[in-house]
Amino acid sequence: MYHALLKIGKDVDIVVPEFARTFEFLPGADKIKSEGRKDFSYDLGISLDCTDTKRLKGYEEYYENAKIKISIDHHSSNTMFADYNYVDPVSPACAQILLVVLSSIGMEINKEIGTCILTGIVTDTGGFRYEGVSTETFEIVSMLLRLGVNISEICRKVLQVKTKSHFELTKVIMDRMEFFENGKIAYTYMTSEDEKGLNTEARRP
Repeated sequence: MYHALLKIGKDVDIVVPEFARTFEFLPGADKIKSEGRKDFSYDLGISLDCTDTKRLKGYEEYYENAKIKISIDHHSSNTMFADYNYVDPVSPACAQILLVVLSSIGMEINKEIGTCILTGIVTDTGGFRYEGVSTETFEIVSMLLRLGVNISEICRKVLQVKTKSHFELTKVIMDRMEFFENGKIAYTYMTSEDEKGLNTEARRP
């Protein structure tokens, strides 16, 4: 969405208080801001993949103060909280809906936009494993591949690459695991101190 709005000459802030380091490879990730402009009312606020304003963690105030609000989502539990809501609960990924929206307004999809779209589809579908994945999904993937988007690299980075701290945290969780009811129930836990101690917290721009 950031790249698409830039293409039509808009002044854009992409505000995400924190995000997983896994996604630092995405084009434009270095432009992400941890907070919006103070004492400023945006002309338009766009929410992606959020069911309600509670999911807008850390940037709800910027969205709420925007003159016009749009929500694009694929969850059936969406509360229709925006002025304009495009919600398709049949779609397996919000990014798939976004591509439809951009195409409908005549947006030319380039490799940068395509890389972000395909990453969204891969992560939202668990690598095409979840229900809802359709022939349309793979038609979109095929189109993006023709643009030069590297699906194997995206899958490797978001589904396979794990940091040292991630493995250390996994070990902590496994070591604490207990089983009940003849192994039918497994229980474990992690704490915020575990995250801080192993440096697994999300990246803050």
